[in-house]
Amino acid sequence: MIDTLYIVYTALAAAAVALLLAGRAAGMLRARRRANDLATLGQRYLRLTMLALEGEDSVPRFPELSRPGARLLLARTLSGVLAATYGLDAGPLRRIVRAYDLDGWLLRRARRARGYDRARYLALLAMLPVAPRTVRQTERYLRSSHRAVAFQALMIRITAQPETALRAMAAYPRAFTAAEVARILAELRRGVLPIAYEPLLRAPQSNLRRVGLGIVREFAVEEAEPYLLRLVAEESSEELACEALHALCSLRRPLDGRGVSERVASMERAGRRALLRRMAREAYGAGALRPLLDASERPYYESLVASYKCALV
Repeated sequence: MIDTLYIVYTALAAAAVALLLAGRAAGMLRARRRANDLATLGQRYLRLTMLALEGEDSVPRFPELSRPGARLLLARTLSGVLAATYGLDAGPLRRIVRAYDLDGWLLRRARRARGYDRARYLALLAMLPVAPRTVRQTERYLRSSHRAVAFQALMIRITAQPETALRAMAAYPRAFTAAEVARILAELRRGVLPIAYEPLLRAPQSNLRRVGLGIVREFAVEEAEPYLLRLVAEESSEELACEALHALCSLRRPLDGRGVSERVASMERAGRRALLRRMAREAYGAGALRPLLDASERPYYESLVASYKCALV
């Protein structure tokens, strides 16, 4: 009797496991099929978008927008086209956004989401040509305690209204991170933000100076050397002064002068070591930097120089 019960129990357990595995396999197959269908649909959306950019005044009809994920796919397609182009006439894409209410749809999704999910919807809005009402409706997110949400709300404002970009960045309460500066520079490379480095480096707001330093390093603006030397000598923020030093290194400018020597001497050991590694990468020879280095640091820098295969002079 016990043997019979054990056999029945084993058979039922094996059947249950088989059903679970079959259900999981079927679910994975359906998910793969949906992903393939969306990939095919995305290619159709991209072709229709490119046709719209070729000069057709009418808004293309995008199929299957009622299916789950399709509207988000369309928003990502449009933002991808904008991210990959420079000086693009956004008129056709603006008509698509307006005709299908993509900005309103993303805004509604952002309201229902939280944290990074909300930030992702706002990031899509920042890449699209949105209506002025959308900018007004996202202003409240500038006060969000979530850093990514607040920054994406800022990006919506400065991409939709580039004439207010300097004021918006100056009023932003948080210090920009390196990743956030890179995001702003991406818009500048696309021709969205017509801003120059000089007023930024002279600005009283540290965020504007930080973006100005990013422009100098990104585009190798050698004419900015006097501004960088002034920042090194006079900047109250140790972090920004170090960024100015690294910018001088990226331009391979001579690191002489009293202001540079005093700033390097006041840096903490970790910051000085980071600067020395940067100078070695930029081919500064040990002899040229002796005025900046004390006796204990010269062997360290000479070992860095010796680790490079090229000859540094």
